[in-house]
Amino acid sequence: MNSLIHLHLHKIFSTLKSKNNIYKYLIYVGKKINYSPFFLNKNNLLSGCQTKIWLFFFSQKKSIFILSYSDSIIIRALTFFLTKIYSNNLPINIINYRSFFFQNKIFRSFFSNKRNNALKIILTRIRYQAVKYLI
Repeated sequence: MNSLIHLHLHKIFSTLKSKNNIYKYLIYVGKKINYSPFFLNKNNLLSGCQTKIWLFFFSQKKSIFILSYSDSIIIRALTFFLTKIYSNNLPINIINYRSFFFQNKIFRSFFSNKRNNALKIILTRIRYQAVKYLI
């Protein structure tokens, strides 16, 4: 896994501490990711989320790469972070890896059930795709 990115994100979210600061940071990052990617189609659209979230997967040299986008600025930032953590890894490593997004109760408490549900759906899809690449 991209442990440097993971550690950096953990440090950032631990430093921000307040819900307001975390939201401001996510909005800042989400606004910086302002483009219209080529993979915005119904094949890459996740179902079960309140917001629209697209994930695109491809592999190179046995590693999986993930691109993401959302129409929600906050979810766009969160999916960006998740894809940075999980991208460029072997499928088995993706399946076995547990991100701090769900291990940290304080972090989870900052988000509504709907946002936590969206993150679970994203992680489930990432692991599902990793399993497909193993087969």
